[in-house]
Amino acid sequence: MNIIMKRRVITIALLLSLTAILGGCNESKDVVNNEKYTSSPSNTAAKVSTNENNASTQTKSSTILTMTELLNKLQGEWYNLNDEKSIKENGMHRSIMIEKKGNDYRLIDIFPDTALSYKVSSIQYLGNNNSYLIITHNGDDKKNISFTFNISDDFKSINITSDYDKNVKYVKATDEIKQYVQMLQLVGTYKDGQDKEYVFKDGGIAAWPNKTFKFSVSFIEKLSPNSSPGKAVYNYIIVNDNNGKETMRYLYEIVGNKLAIYKTTLDKENNYIKGALVVTLTKSNGTTDLIQKAIDIVGKKYNAVADYKAENGNMLYKSDIGEISFDCSGPDKTNKYRVRIFKENTSSSDIFKEFKVDVISGSAQEIK
Repeated sequence: MNIIMKRRVITIALLLSLTAILGGCNESKDVVNNEKYTSSPSNTAAKVSTNENNASTQTKSSTILTMTELLNKLQGEWYNLNDEKSIKENGMHRSIMIEKKGNDYRLIDIFPDTALSYKVSSIQYLGNNNSYLIITHNGDDKKNISFTFNISDDFKSINITSDYDKNVKYVKATDEIKQYVQMLQLVGTYKDGQDKEYVFKDGGIAAWPNKTFKFSVSFIEKLSPNSSPGKAVYNYIIVNDNNGKETMRYLYEIVGNKLAIYKTTLDKENNYIKGALVVTLTKSNGTTDLIQKAIDIVGKKYNAVADYKAENGNMLYKSDIGEISFDCSGPDKTNKYRVRIFKENTSSSDIFKEFKVDVISGSAQEIK
């Protein structure tokens, strides 16, 4: 065989080998949680990460994170600040929380009256900068819920789309944001039992019956023991002099439209704790007053007395029929409110009783 013929044979062999290699590559697919995943034809850059090992097969890019990297960045609480009126009246009830327990990550979707917790099972990078599909699993009803996260470059805000939200913006609950929400809820006009006014203004000026002073707000969060997960939050009104220096502080608690202000004292660890009660006030903001009045009208039927505020923000009451909570909506076109009673510590989440309430006349008619 001459030299030219040998070169042709070698060239053909190389071409056949290269064709086989390319053909094998075209048949490969990503695998997520032992399930085959094929990226969308219109988005060939899509990547899936469920653990650190998968990351090693991806093209390195500053915008593509593994599940662990992404969720570590997102850990913590995220606030929905869309409805300032609701925050002023009820505090911050709508939020998203990402937390790690052991080796698992959970996404907790917090609503005004409940919270849904999901285990994160996988994520999918959507090909856009900081845009991910987070797939979660709800163990109770065996249902997967997907959350699309469009994250800002500084990782301080997220636009979330899910079964419950459509492109709703959430912001990282930093200390600065928490203080903003704290001030938003505190600001307003209050009255004591003698109808004297206590005013907290946006600019940080408080006008009490016997004094006017500059103030700021602050808080301390303390984690509860491991046997009782959660956190306790202590809110403070800081009295400042003209140079902004703290001269004293009060501890305060807001439950519904009630504001209780206490003196503070130091414990053995130099933490400011609750001291003697200074005054209990009622917020004068119209709608909240009428809603609370509607609840009180129904509550009197069962000798209901406010007991404590649950972690989800609901006020729980002691009553003749056990521990209960209320939900109130309205007014409707006839200027009446709808009050629902729920019995706590029962397996059922159904409405126990429901009333239509006229706060002007003080009457409550049961809806059957």
